[in-house]
Amino acid sequence: MKKIVLSCLLTAVFMVVLFIFGTGYYVGNYAVHFGLERGTAEHPQEPPRAYALLMPPEARQYTKPDYPAENWQVESRDDLHLKLHATHFSPGVPSNKWVIVVHGYGCTEANSWYIAANYLQMGWHVLTPDLRAAGKSEGRYLTMGYRESDDLELWASRIAQEYPQAKVVLHGVSMGAATVMIAAGKENLPQNVVAAIEDCGYTSAYDELANQLTSSFRIPAFPMMNLLDWRCQRVAGFSLHDAVPLDAVKHARVPLLFIHGTKDTLVPPEMAQELYDAANAPAKQLLYIDGAAHAAASQKDQEKYFTTVARFVAPYVGS
Repeated sequence: MKKIVLSCLLTAVFMVVLFIFGTGYYVGNYAVHFGLERGTAEHPQEPPRAYALLMPPEARQYTKPDYPAENWQVESRDDLHLKLHATHFSPGVPSNKWVIVVHGYGCTEANSWYIAANYLQMGWHVLTPDLRAAGKSEGRYLTMGYRESDDLELWASRIAQEYPQAKVVLHGVSMGAATVMIAAGKENLPQNVVAAIEDCGYTSAYDELANQLTSSFRIPAFPMMNLLDWRCQRVAGFSLHDAVPLDAVKHARVPLLFIHGTKDTLVPPEMAQELYDAANAPAKQLLYIDGAAHAAASQKDQEKYFTTVARFVAPYVGS
């Protein structure tokens, strides 16, 4: 009788464990495909479904800067050898000032054109890349700034190689800001990169997604985040703990300007203060834009935004 009871208990435990792992596998897989995988059979360049629900195609209307432009392409240095696309805009006047404007989650280079236009008006060369798994660049999964930062370093190296006198500034928004911060801490960052600007970036991909689960969806971070990261490693080939701007800024090799909107409900403004406090950059500054929502600071107070940017980078790019 005891053997029968023990056998039943072991079977029950096994079934419960199997159910938990099976459910976790399904939930984790769904979350990865929903949030990090781009494209469908009909529309291979469509952003992840999580973004597409918030920003349908008809709402994606952008004005391309009316300046001379040429397409650039590089190949990623990882094992995927992805073909990456960018547009180089020329200001029409001689200049050694360059900026790489990096778009956010689910976006394309077109989302960078508003910021690009302001730099062009100031006489800067501008490069607007499509990050991997976005726009015309190849790739299946976003990595929340982790591998994108390697690609950004590659773009900066391309500029340095072709324009040795260039003074390059990195300027990213949201996930693009995370990409910029991680790149700013890399040992092999070209010396031509002289400053970096992050706009509404997060402290880490893990913390940001956990914050969204609890604040927006009322879902406990545990065990959902563990399941998501587990499947993320297996399916997308990286861990959410790999994308940690908070650690990167502790090793920043260039001056850092932190910008955040006070009405940002997607990335808490408190994260900007955490990043600023942790930054061990040659110089740093924190700017809050009153009333600005997520990724809208440059449009909420355009004059304050770009005046602050210009003043911050002036000592490093020259007149």
